[in-house]
Amino acid sequence: MQLHLTPETEAKLNELAVRTHRGTDELLEEAVDHLIEWNEWAEKKIRDGMAAIERGEVVSNEEVRAWIEHRRR
Repeated sequence: MQLHLTPETEAKLNELAVRTHRGTDELLEEAVDHLIEWNEWAEKKIRDGMAAIERGEVVSNEEVRAWIEHRRR
């Protein structure tokens, strides 16, 4: 696999590697791992939310507005 970075991003990555005493490959692998984990988490939250909607587990706009108003007091 190849990764193409802008010169600016590559420079920042190299600076981070020096500051943290880590290799650029290690930093890139960690970043990709975090990206994948975050996307998996977000996709699950979206699926869960869609399933709740399909089950009718929703809150009306009026209820949300009332809750916000109550919190403001």
